[in-house]
Amino acid sequence: MTANFAVPGDAASGAAPLSTGPSTKRSTETRRPRRTTSKARTAPAPKPKAPKAPRRPAPRTRRTSEILRSIIENNPQEKITVQQIVSGLGTTSFGTSLMVFSIPEVIPIPIPGMSAVVALPTGIISAQMILGSGEVRLPKALLKRSIPRKAFASAVKAIMPFLERAEKGVRPRWHWATTPLAKRLLGGLIFILAGIIALPIPITNMPPAIAIFIIALGLVERDGKLISLGILLGLASIALIGGAFLGLFSLFGA
Repeated sequence: MTANFAVPGDAASGAAPLSTGPSTKRSTETRRPRRTTSKARTAPAPKPKAPKAPRRPAPRTRRTSEILRSIIENNPQEKITVQQIVSGLGTTSFGTSLMVFSIPEVIPIPIPGMSAVVALPTGIISAQMILGSGEVRLPKALLKRSIPRKAFASAVKAIMPFLERAEKGVRPRWHWATTPLAKRLLGGLIFILAGIIALPIPITNMPPAIAIFIIALGLVERDGKLISLGILLGLASIALIGGAFLGLFSLFGA
């Protein structure tokens, strides 16, 4: 009697055949080809730089000598009004306005009432400087006043050589003299000098007018050194006039 033994791997035993190693048969499942993700990435080409726009040159500031010439050339009539002068200067140019209004006393014009044409606008402009105003404003009655164009042109022509030489030599320096606070203090000094010009005393009008002219030129050119020179001359003018008055009072008092 023989016994039947199930041999491993026999189909009759119903047992799963033992694996004898990796199968050599290819799987019937179709595999999708892998996409290569390791493609060499090329750096993007740099964008071409836009050409820089050429810088526009800063507008050149007109010099006072040029402004004076244009005022005379643009007003060929026999008389020139204060309004026409202010229109030619601009309402924000305190320094230039003070320069122009002081010229008739720097180069004396022998016209009755000329000191009023100089002292009134100078006093009003200096008062606006004390208040810190940013715009020159003159009363309409003063704007209507006029002076002979020929006399004004002669005074401008006489002072032009000095003005042009000064414009070549000045430069921005000593900035503390052009600060807002300094301008207010300068307004106070100019106001006193304008009061001296208004006095009906011969010859005494020229020194304070020259001091105002120098201070104003320093304001226009932002030259604190020139402003300091004008201040010294202004203080000397005040001392000179004050000494003259004291001498007259002592003489009449004696």
